[in-house]
Amino acid sequence: MNYLIVTNDPVLAEREALEYAKSYNPCDVFWIKKNPDKKEITVDVINDMVNQFNLSAVANQKLFIVFQAELMNTNAQNKLLKTIEEATNTTVLFLCQNLERILPTVRSRCIIKYQQTKENQTLKQMAANNPDYSAIKQAAQTFMNAKNIDTAMAALPVLAKPENLTLAMDELNKALAAADFAPQKKLAIYQALAKIARNFDANCNLVNTFDLLLLARF
Repeated sequence: MNYLIVTNDPVLAEREALEYAKSYNPCDVFWIKKNPDKKEITVDVINDMVNQFNLSAVANQKLFIVFQAELMNTNAQNKLLKTIEEATNTTVLFLCQNLERILPTVRSRCIIKYQQTKENQTLKQMAANNPDYSAIKQAAQTFMNAKNIDTAMAALPVLAKPENLTLAMDELNKALAAADFAPQKKLAIYQALAKIARNFDANCNLVNTFDLLLLARF
């Protein structure tokens, strides 16, 4: 059976997956992650996974846990299709944060479950470990409440630092939700924030994207 767990809290999802794995023989549990020197889960990682599929289980059943499944590139996902469709005595848990990055052909072979928590433990942990967090929170509020573009621009340096961006996006979205903007302006700002997140995922230069955010704001 294949499960696609869509979560907004990967720390909690990983913890629960590890707890679930205790019901299996440890020799039959396989944890699939991207190689540390890669930005994606590549087909060579999936080839290793497929090879393990083809071996007999030590006990009754195998468990494969794919962490950050949305990082599988297209070739890797296509490589899995026949295997996850035909495998028996095997459970696969795909943990992901972005369902749109999972191919429809993979989604159709899985039971999709949503795990959306009110308090995101991942962000909470990141905030506790980031010395800039108070400044990030204040800068996000300043940006959304700014009366002129100069004030907004002064808030951007701490928000645009790559190491701060995940927390910055969360705080900007919170500040935007609380802001009293016309619906059309609010939508334009949400779209600019989404583009920043996509560019960050794609390792693109963020300077021009933040210019778009300023244009949407003013």
